[in-house]
Amino acid sequence: MTVRSSLNFRVTIGFFAIAIPLIFMLIYNNYYASNTVREQVAESNKNTMILYSNQIQAELNRETQYLYNLASEDPNVMQLSRATYDPDEYVFAKIRVMKAMERYLRFDSIVDFQFVYAVRNNALINTAIPADTYEKLTTVQTTIERFLREVKPGSLYFNEWRTIRYGDEYALLRLVDTGDGYYMGASVSLRNLMIPLDLMNMGEEGFTAFLSSEGKALAGSADRVLPEEKFRFAEGETFSRIRHEGSRFIVVSNPVQGTDTTLSAFIPEEQALHKLSYFQLIIYTIPALAAIVLIFYLIYLNDLVLKPMRVLLGGMRRIKNGDWQYRLAPSKTKEFTMINETFNAMASEIHRLKINVYEQEIQVHKAELKHLQLQMNPHFLLNAINIVYNLAQVKKFEIIQLMCQNLVKYFRFATQTHRAAVTIRDEMEHIESYINIQQLRFPERITYRIHIADELGAACIPPLLLQPFVENCIKYGFDFMDHPFHIDIRIEHADASGQMRIEIADNGIGFSEEMLVELHNGRYFDAYNGEHLGIWNVFHRLNIVFGREARALFSNRPDSGACVAIYMPVRTMEQYG
Repeated sequence: MTVRSSLNFRVTIGFFAIAIPLIFMLIYNNYYASNTVREQVAESNKNTMILYSNQIQAELNRETQYLYNLASEDPNVMQLSRATYDPDEYVFAKIRVMKAMERYLRFDSIVDFQFVYAVRNNALINTAIPADTYEKLTTVQTTIERFLREVKPGSLYFNEWRTIRYGDEYALLRLVDTGDGYYMGASVSLRNLMIPLDLMNMGEEGFTAFLSSEGKALAGSADRVLPEEKFRFAEGETFSRIRHEGSRFIVVSNPVQGTDTTLSAFIPEEQALHKLSYFQLIIYTIPALAAIVLIFYLIYLNDLVLKPMRVLLGGMRRIKNGDWQYRLAPSKTKEFTMINETFNAMASEIHRLKINVYEQEIQVHKAELKHLQLQMNPHFLLNAINIVYNLAQVKKFEIIQLMCQNLVKYFRFATQTHRAAVTIRDEMEHIESYINIQQLRFPERITYRIHIADELGAACIPPLLLQPFVENCIKYGFDFMDHPFHIDIRIEHADASGQMRIEIADNGIGFSEEMLVELHNGRYFDAYNGEHLGIWNVFHRLNIVFGREARALFSNRPDSGACVAIYMPVRTMEQYG
């Protein structure tokens, strides 16, 4: 009996079968609830990001439209290109353009400053640049002048708002080509665009930021030190989860159309799931309490049922091993006390009987099996002596020597009558000795092939079980055909029930129809008349050793020859006793 079939094992498995799905269900509920809260938080902040992104986009589009209108409709801008050779008129035109841009900037614009750049003489006309320090003002002005000198007409800055770096800060810049050698442009600081988002409650660690197309943080909430790392988010998802500086964040992003930036909100996951803390505590507590209750119940069940069962099984084993004096003590429960008393009474009765009848039957079967095994040796000995005699008449002394060597091997194996079983590998070596004898008698007229499944070579069968069939193949199937007589022996697993199939086939004349009928209906084995001793012997030995677990099937092959298939259990030497 294996451990898996024990009651203790099955009760333990039942315990885990209940506890594990419960724990997994609660863990899944926790995951589902947490993910639902994440989605809701992400959806809420996503809407805010979309709303503000659209607002920024609308403002930038309005600024872009103003630049186009200024470049194409304002007479002062047109006058700049015409007054190139009139210094006084050129100065007045610049002043009028400056006034127009400052008036628009003061009341209707979100940008920090606007400018007009003359490509021919690298002259820059700009509105006041907001700066806290003179150093910052110089940095912005130097950067914009250097950029305008290097920018090409086909640059993306003429198509959309794109980022530009002024020292440590980033801004969005847009250019419009007037077509007369002048560039109109505007610049807006990303930090200024973040000011309305500073009012969002992101917690102590949360923040909002503009990200570049490569995922680098360009500008963020007030007093927030932006990370140097580049962020990568899953595409097509409502939100992403990232780990930054030891904390997990829920990130929602939305690209600002018409720019090369993305507006992102980084919400601390701990803050988002804060309201779930009590729910999570309950979820984690319930499995722990359930596990404790089930463990106590398992201990109680073990003391009430499993322990008495183990005591009962232990008593059965001791009785089985011959300890007839062993008796069971009363149990805690009435039912097991009655079982133990009945067990003690049965043990006493079996002790008195000593199962004498069973022992006598075993002795009778062993004697009969030995008698059947001994019948095999004289039968083949007569045939072998006759073969040696015939070879001596034709003075085939070398063949006689080889044959005697094979006969010695054969009879050394056959005379070991004390063995109840032999391995299939030894039995096949014995059969090869027999076939070698026949090959010496009929050179180049007999061939054979033996195939044994690897794991069956060490399996055991009764000795001299297969040799009679091989002998009958040569005796009745061999008829000096035009081609060599071939014997094929295959030993392999029959199915998953622990049986093996031994097939012995030849290409001879096969069984007659009358013989097949007698073999199939069993009349052939009912009466013993001295003929075909080998097959009759094998059939009765199989019946004594295996009973109904073994059977033999007889047939003719489709082309030619006989086929015998024996099905029997796979056993080891210990199982034969």
